[in-house]
Amino acid sequence: MNPLLTPLLLASVLALAACGQRAEGERLAKARAHIEKNEATEATIEIKNVLQKNPGSAEARFMLGSLLNNARQPADAEAELVRALEAGHDPDPVMPMLARTLLEQKKHKLLVDKYGNFELKSNDAAAELKTWVGTAHMNMDALGPAEAAAEGALKRVPDLLPALVLRARLKSLRGDLPAAQALLDDVLARYPKSATAWLLQGDIHSQGGAEKEAAALDAYRKSLEIRPDLVAAHAGVLSLLIGQRDFDAAATQWAALKAVQPLQPQTFFFEGVLALQQEKFWRAREVSHMLLRFEPRNPRLLLLAGQAEMRLNSMAQAETLLRKAMLEAPGASPPRRVLAEVYLRMGQADKAMNTLEPLLRAPQVDGEVLALVGQAQLMRGDALAAELNFTRAAKLKPDDKRIRTSAALARLSRGQGDADFSELEAIAKSDTGTMADMALISTRLKRREFDAALKALDKLAAKEPTLAVADYLRGRIALQRNDGPAARKAFEAALAKEPGYFAATASLAALDVVDGQAEAAKLRFDTVLKQDPNHPQARLALAELAARRGASTAEVTKSLTDTINANPADPGAHLALIDHFSKSGEATQALAAAQAGLAALPDNADLMDRLGRAQLQLNEHVLALGTFTNLVMLQPNTARARLGLAEALLANNDPAAAWISVRRAIDTEPTSVPAARAGVALALRTGKQDQALAMARRLQSTVPFDSAGYMLEGEVELSRQQLDAAAVAFTKAMARNNPAEAVLRLHATLLRAGRADEAQRVAATWLKDHPLDTGMLFHLGDAAVAQNRLAEAEQRYRQVLQLQPKNVQALNNVAYMLAKQNKPGAVALAEQAVQLAPGRAALLDTLAASYAQEKQLTKAVDVQSRAVALSPDAPQYRLNLARLQIQAGNKGAARGELDKLAQLGPGYSAQAEVARLLKQLGA
Repeated sequence: MNPLLTPLLLASVLALAACGQRAEGERLAKARAHIEKNEATEATIEIKNVLQKNPGSAEARFMLGSLLNNARQPADAEAELVRALEAGHDPDPVMPMLARTLLEQKKHKLLVDKYGNFELKSNDAAAELKTWVGTAHMNMDALGPAEAAAEGALKRVPDLLPALVLRARLKSLRGDLPAAQALLDDVLARYPKSATAWLLQGDIHSQGGAEKEAAALDAYRKSLEIRPDLVAAHAGVLSLLIGQRDFDAAATQWAALKAVQPLQPQTFFFEGVLALQQEKFWRAREVSHMLLRFEPRNPRLLLLAGQAEMRLNSMAQAETLLRKAMLEAPGASPPRRVLAEVYLRMGQADKAMNTLEPLLRAPQVDGEVLALVGQAQLMRGDALAAELNFTRAAKLKPDDKRIRTSAALARLSRGQGDADFSELEAIAKSDTGTMADMALISTRLKRREFDAALKALDKLAAKEPTLAVADYLRGRIALQRNDGPAARKAFEAALAKEPGYFAATASLAALDVVDGQAEAAKLRFDTVLKQDPNHPQARLALAELAARRGASTAEVTKSLTDTINANPADPGAHLALIDHFSKSGEATQALAAAQAGLAALPDNADLMDRLGRAQLQLNEHVLALGTFTNLVMLQPNTARARLGLAEALLANNDPAAAWISVRRAIDTEPTSVPAARAGVALALRTGKQDQALAMARRLQSTVPFDSAGYMLEGEVELSRQQLDAAAVAFTKAMARNNPAEAVLRLHATLLRAGRADEAQRVAATWLKDHPLDTGMLFHLGDAAVAQNRLAEAEQRYRQVLQLQPKNVQALNNVAYMLAKQNKPGAVALAEQAVQLAPGRAALLDTLAASYAQEKQLTKAVDVQSRAVALSPDAPQYRLNLARLQIQAGNKGAARGELDKLAQLGPGYSAQAEVARLLKQLGA
């Protein structure tokens, strides 16, 4: 470089730098002016222009961090403030703001570890930083360091309001409420407009029991008058109102919170709590699972999610969530109480007792805990001990009608019937609540005392004239009596009162399907989705309806996939897709769906169970063993996990270990009907008939009023070819709850034993008492078909049509009987069935046979070809098509179908017929 040019060049560079500094200063001055006018967007533009040219501008970084902090974007604000410090900005204005952003993100440990000993020059800045560091210590339950930080702040600035409030709050956390109140009184005298001080006042009063709740609400509301966006004050009001069960006021308060803080986690949390109370259980599930992604160990969120799953009858998932909540808050009562309730609903009384046991060791046992213990003892058959605990609970809560109701139910189980029915009726009459009414109705229904149950429902309806539940239960009773028209009328009345009562909608849709009105059923669910496009139950119901109507696998798959996309946290949609693939014989897709479901919901026991079963179906026996072992580790005391493990052990040729797993499953859930049923099936499968019989009789002793144990005994005796003993067991099952299946099995067993006259008497007696039982009529028709009594079968199926003129199966069966007997009228009935349920291969098969019987062979071949296209893996439809092609003279087409059947090999039982037809064709 020419040395003569160097001074000139240096002067130019310095001039350019000075010019750049002036431009930066001007832009930052403009930004400050915009900030003073609350023009945040314009200020941000100016600051970002500076940073584009000078990324290391400390002042620009600080100003941008301040704007982001004011805009409630703490993560972005933290990043800019850290960059400001790294660029050399004076830490005094930066550090207090940075500490607050870390607190808002709950980065308490980071704040304490990195900045806890940071010293600032300015007293004000130093005191504020120490206050936030103390708050972080407090939030980590380190009260000693928190107190030291608060006192350090007050040494620098003795009247710093946040530090004074922190000092008082720490006293309250130490349990020294008088000292805390004294400190707070002084703060409020000096700072009567402090929202945080009034917030603490509300928190202190809320610890004083019911008599202080009004004062607590008043304090929280004063806090909100000063700062309407203070989330903690809204949370205080909501907690108290929900505790008082004033849900209307709570909903109003939540709306106010949402208006000022729509995206705060607390806003979503209380939405979930209120959704639970409003019986919007799927929304409570959705909200809680969304929040758990950010705080997976928060016991409040785990409790809310567990309650939602329990109310949605997803007991296994509820158990998993509540166990986590219990581990995170081992001394808290609510997770244990709700988990015990889950176990009681699952019929696992021993596990409920184990869960409640720590609460029974408390100096003062809560009445609700005693009531739950009583329910567990009642379930275990110890009605006397249950009654004693209900009595103790009633003494603690003499006005609690729920406990008195439970005590009456305990006495009822000991056979003290009439007096305790009278007491339940007295409680129901005096109580504005409905627990006693529901207990009465439930007990009457278990005894099949339908008239008495209806009278109790009348009284329930009088208490809650605007609610749908009474009409819905009337509909369920009508269904048990096989009175479809009465059931429909009751469900329609329920929906007239509560249009969103989905259980009634689903029941009406089921009746529509039975009556051959599938389009009407679809319209019901479409209407629900217009109101709530993501309603998971309605979406699943539509997918199931489409499958029933013969929709293609692809169509049903898309419907279920759309449901999953709309509700990714809903395990029901994932499970429905897996089951759909399994039923369609698409095991590989079922496996993939199970894996995708577990990726979205890793701890869901239902999905893990489906994964194991898909692996078994694909002969991935070792992988299935690992999956069910993990399931047992996740739920060591559930029968389902043990039974799945047993199946995997059998698949891996370890029958001894499988049997041990079965026994543990039954011991774990002695009152579980599904567990006993699965255990008996597995015992029979492994040739352990004596043990299977022992399991059936054990279920009889644990659930004496239910038919299940006697039904299982009958199946065991059938497997041993002891037909008379099986008939005795099925007869006993008929005398207990849920007898409809028992009478069918008894009738079939008597026929098999050659006791046709007795079978006929059983059927006649049953139909006399249950004239609307289409299940029995179908059974009798099928039995007649099996004995080649086609005219009798036709008569039985026609009886179904008299009761249900659009019953698709009955139309199909009558058409088939007419075709088999060469009677006229088959085509009209078969066409009607296909019109009501298009796309079902079995109906098309009957229609083709009807056309063939009337010599309409072209139509017959066309329709049968459609049946084969719908179910290409059903060889019987293909064989029928070959026969029709032969009748129509299409020998080449017939030979093609028969060749495909021949390729199935000896696994296809009709190969002799295939060979005969090929020979007939000259092949």
